[in-house]
Amino acid sequence: MHVLLMLLALLAPDPASPGGAIEATIRGTKQPLAVELLLRQDDDSWNKIAQRNITAEPRHVRFAGLVSGVYQVRVRGAESGEQFAMKIGIGDGDERRTTIAIAPHELTGRITLGGASLGAAALILRHKEFRWEQVVPVREDGTFHAPLWQYGQFIYSVRTPSLPTPYSAHVELGEEPFVIDIPDGRITGIVRDGKSGTPMAGVSVALQTNAGPSEHHVRTATDAQGRFDFVGMKYGRHTVRADTPLYLQPAPAVFELDERSPLRELDLRLDPGRTVPLLVVDAGEDPVDEAMVYAIAGAKLCARAITDEDGGTAIAIPDNEAAFLFVIAQDGGFGAAHVGREHGGERVRVDLPPASSSLLIRAHTTDGAEMPPFALLMRYNGVLVPVDVLEELTAVQGLRFATGAKAEVRLERIPGGSYEFWPYRTETEAEAIVASADDVAAPIRLDVRAGKNTVAVKFAAR
Repeated sequence: MHVLLMLLALLAPDPASPGGAIEATIRGTKQPLAVELLLRQDDDSWNKIAQRNITAEPRHVRFAGLVSGVYQVRVRGAESGEQFAMKIGIGDGDERRTTIAIAPHELTGRITLGGASLGAAALILRHKEFRWEQVVPVREDGTFHAPLWQYGQFIYSVRTPSLPTPYSAHVELGEEPFVIDIPDGRITGIVRDGKSGTPMAGVSVALQTNAGPSEHHVRTATDAQGRFDFVGMKYGRHTVRADTPLYLQPAPAVFELDERSPLRELDLRLDPGRTVPLLVVDAGEDPVDEAMVYAIAGAKLCARAITDEDGGTAIAIPDNEAAFLFVIAQDGGFGAAHVGREHGGERVRVDLPPASSSLLIRAHTTDGAEMPPFALLMRYNGVLVPVDVLEELTAVQGLRFATGAKAEVRLERIPGGSYEFWPYRTETEAEAIVASADDVAAPIRLDVRAGKNTVAVKFAAR
């Protein structure tokens, strides 16, 4: 009996426990509805935590026992466009009451490709703030018609067999018909082995488009004949990169599309270089899986790979050149190894030192003026790390190689070793530093040891 009473006490709600509540009354429609409650996360995504299904009457729901936070109340009907959401903030113990007025609308419009009919397609709408999605069928003549309960800012995507990659953009939807004319720009090509000329299947091809102030990224893979095709491209500056394991990364193809030249055909050749097998282990000599490996030759990134669960992988480096392998572990720390010009193909072992150090760089001007913002290039144990690899360190480990408050750079959980830094403000300055780094001493040089390290640097005022 005592055990049963204790169990019931554990299961019973605590009447004194804090908790907020949201009460919502829905008007404007009498059809059965699903009312969902979602909590906003730190990354601005929404996590569904509760749902109530209501019929014609009553049109009232209550969610109680809520922790403080920002909530979304989402009302859904039978069709994907029958969705409406609103945001409500809740503090400790708050009770909020609201009325959700549904005003059904009709979404109409037409999609064309370069002014011509696109054919049957699917239009996917995603509300920019609330993240709900609607799929709208598009008829053969390019027109569409669907219910829409909520206007606002959307991200849309058009998918159809005539477009190898989806066409996406942003739009503010209101009462006016939604007309989409997909640009007729096209980029097509073939990827070949640089030595044999054989077409290569399954190669990742990335496209970056800069049209006005916007930047757009899309990726595809080559087919069995080594071909790729990007259709519906906006006019502007385009950068195409091909990447596959065990081949060197070629220089990107950069060009413009405009009304006079809406088509670009490319023949991309990948150099296999020479293959270096390697093993990555940590300070305890355990294999490191999912470590990012970058081959650097002449201070330029030339290939990348990722280790398997046994810490092994292989990577391409240029023929008849020395190279460095720079390794970034997912859970912190990095390391490097040298591969000589005469390397015979044996496996290279990369030992990652413990990430037991931190570094604070404080910058000042000689006249006491405020130091303008700047970024840093880094050389670690003799390896000049390219800017795009430093950006990977930022993305994977959160290391930020640029000044923050008080003109300081803080690098946490880094390995000990020899460090050199060059400050720069523009890409042009960074390129000039890379070109002269072997001849010009770095203004910041130090040996980082275990624990906290601090260095103060003074720069001449400009």
